Amino acid sequence: MNGAHLTGLEGTNPLAFLAALGVQVAFVSESPQPRLWWSDDVVPHAVVDDEFTVERIAAQAKETFERWSRSPAVSPRMADGSPMPKGDDLKLSPADMRAYLGQARQCGPAGALITALLAEGSLDNNDAAKPSDLYFTAGQMKFLEMVRQVLDQTTQSDVVSALKGPWEYASRLPSLMWDVSDDRVYALRAYDPAPEKKLTNPGAEALAILGLSRHPVFAGRNRTLTQGCSGTWKAGWYSWPLWRKAASLNALKSLLAHAYDPTQAVQRGRTLRAWGISMVLRSPIRRSAQGGYGTFGPPEVAWQVS
Repeated sequence: MNGAHLTGLEGTNPLAFLAALGVQVAFVSESPQPRLWWSDDVVPHAVVDDEFTVERIAAQAKETFERWSRSPAVSPRMADGSPMPKGDDLKLSPADMRAYLGQARQCGPAGALITALLAEGSLDNNDAAKPSDLYFTAGQMKFLEMVRQVLDQTTQSDVVSALKGPWEYASRLPSLMWDVSDDRVYALRAYDPAPEKKLTNPGAEALAILGLSRHPVFAGRNRTLTQGCSGTWKAGWYSWPLWRKAASLNALKSLLAHAYDPTQAVQRGRTLRAWGISMVLRSPIRRSAQGGYGTFGPPEVAWQVS
């Protein structure tokens, strides 16, 4: 199938997968919208309809970044317009969480980010909001402050670079820690990598913020449940499908909701093939013993079409 090949977005990296979803999200209020699928190369990369050139995607993404950055979804506010206490790290009280979730209806497409971060009634041991499994920040890192920095300062050129690849790590903008290269295990290094200033690929990071909105969360019995994630908070997995049939944004919602669970992939192989899915991958979610900072471990193939 012909299409515009986004060779920088390799399906084996969770950050690139989230960024590919973000390409579609950038056009959610537009018509037409790009369909998305993956190449059949040894390392699959994202493909969209021909008319969505890299330059067109970058221009639309930059406009979307600016709208989202100004949205209450990324800048939580109280009713009087003042910043919401603990808003940037999402450690909200139950009352503030209800107010924040209520603002989702006023945010347009950005409102989906709110419901991908918090679920009403899902609280930690301190009665503060318990965020998505894909919330990897901790300590002095403020998740939404970092999101605003990335959305505000990512340029169209950054997006073009991320879409075309190979990725260049030359920016000092924050990382949301979704890149497999973020998993800098101390045991495999000659020295502690913590003091190093990590360089990032901001175009992919900004698109991935949009892509995160495709992963809603729900209040579970003991914790927040995140679509695409399994296991526990400290020992979890993120799983994602790759497919070879062009999928619209609405079709993609169904794929993400039903095709990610690697424990069922083998038994459901016939169904996955019928949906055009060629592979299901998964990466372990690792959290540091001190602070709880998260990273993705190296991906593995959970299921593949024979």
